[in-house]
Amino acid sequence: MDPSWDASADLLVVGSGGGGMTAAIVAADRGLDVLVIEKGKVYGGSTAMSGGALWIPNNHLMQRSGLVDSPEDSMSYLKTLTAGRVPDDRLLAYNEAAPKLLSHLEQRTDVRFRIVPGYSDYYPRVGGARPGGGRTVEPVPFNALRLGSLRHQMRPLPRQARLLGRLMATAYDAHMMLDTSLRGRLWAVRVFGSYLVNPFRFLAKTDTRLTLGNALIGRLRLSMKKRSISLWLNTPAIRLIMENGRVAGIEAKREGKTVSIRADRGVLLAAGGFPHNRAMRQRYEPAELSKALSMACPDNQGDAVQMGIEAGAALDLMDEAWWMPVSMVPGDTVPQMILIERSLPGCIMVNKEGRRFTNEAAPYIDVVKDQYANNLETGAAIPAYMIMDSRFRSKYPTSPMLPGFTPSKYIENGYMKKAGTLEDLARQCGIDIRGLSTAMERFNTYAATGRDPDFDRGSTPIDRFYGDAAVKPNPCLAPIDRPPYYAIEIWPGDLGTKGGLVTDRHARVLQQDGSPIQGLYATGNCTASVMGTSYAGAGATVGPAMVFGYLAALHAVS
Repeated sequence: MDPSWDASADLLVVGSGGGGMTAAIVAADRGLDVLVIEKGKVYGGSTAMSGGALWIPNNHLMQRSGLVDSPEDSMSYLKTLTAGRVPDDRLLAYNEAAPKLLSHLEQRTDVRFRIVPGYSDYYPRVGGARPGGGRTVEPVPFNALRLGSLRHQMRPLPRQARLLGRLMATAYDAHMMLDTSLRGRLWAVRVFGSYLVNPFRFLAKTDTRLTLGNALIGRLRLSMKKRSISLWLNTPAIRLIMENGRVAGIEAKREGKTVSIRADRGVLLAAGGFPHNRAMRQRYEPAELSKALSMACPDNQGDAVQMGIEAGAALDLMDEAWWMPVSMVPGDTVPQMILIERSLPGCIMVNKEGRRFTNEAAPYIDVVKDQYANNLETGAAIPAYMIMDSRFRSKYPTSPMLPGFTPSKYIENGYMKKAGTLEDLARQCGIDIRGLSTAMERFNTYAATGRDPDFDRGSTPIDRFYGDAAVKPNPCLAPIDRPPYYAIEIWPGDLGTKGGLVTDRHARVLQQDGSPIQGLYATGNCTASVMGTSYAGAGATVGPAMVFGYLAALHAVS
């Protein structure tokens, strides 16, 4: 090795989320020497904090379960959703490679998935969609003890994703436990029982039965360990090193020193987007959305995007993000995502005029876009308010609060407003009482009939997935008429940005003229998303990150 380099590898991966780890494993399986560097003191990135699902059309698990899909249908669905914002060859590459990646992982690694029954595509009425589910797969729960000491270096799930701060459940568990019938209650007993009978639960601060993003990252990390793939923590990349117009390596910081790492086959940037870089958000995003409260990995500050810009990369979708409505508990540094609450019967979202502005149960990306659009029109939707009654609070979770229990601290610190009448609640929130009374009267009428002519809430399988199946005729609609009444503020938030470096079908980073920057690949949220401005279904963030990590590794090997 040239003495001017401190270390070398065939493929150098920047970032230890799902996309980076997948690329490392695939490249190692094909004989390359791989090094992964990670800015944070823990590995896993936003993937570890996520639901861990992948959106994989036409996958072998569907075929095994008798669910029908075809490449033609999924391609049609993707083309309609992306509406010309994504080149066809990238869509085709994803559509073809996604099921191959899933098969590769299940056949050659410790990663295992299962279908989430009934988890529909997010736009089930679009041609080529699968309303009955099958394209969304989630990782099978994983025993953290298999990682040995490496389990302590994993980025944990957000506290909100852990029941009672400890117990972990799958997406399907959550779906089932929202059913207030006997079936749902028995499922909850099963989930809690599995935790109680785990003899190792006292050996860790959280459940050793990992689910969601922790299960996925745990399985990927174990697969890396078995291949002796090096992972350096606390090693932020600083800049790309260019030689003769090609990316030759990376300059990074390690143990307080600047080190240069040569990459003979290429560098893969998989280090996340720029959700926590306020200057970049103000530059590229609309004014109100640039202030979005992000749930993404705190280390995602746009480093990879900035390095790509310096190398001459083209950018796209920089004003977009994986939007998610959130609430902010006083004193907390991480916002609470408002995901399942919106679909449950007996709550509505209104602006300060007291008017609804969205289908509360719609895909989260659309709820935030509707909130922003309404605020542009009225100036009254940021923040918005989720209104519910005592019946809702007795039956369902609400952000950090379990069903049936509203800790007084959340009333005292102002996070939740509580009142005996709608008039008093409106006064506390600054909501127009006439508007709220009218909206509530209309909504309660809709709840009685089971049909929402204003926003069509509960009319699709994706709306109903996190509804209460025990509520008839519509699992997403119930009257709000039992005092006391409650309200929390709802703000625009995100799971990460989705704009960045433009890449091709091989995950090569492209210049302004469309030609590739030799030796430079990128995947995940530091790239312009293959989903364009939309969101195909649960797992459409992590899925593409891993698929294009897979494609980058295959190209680097060739």
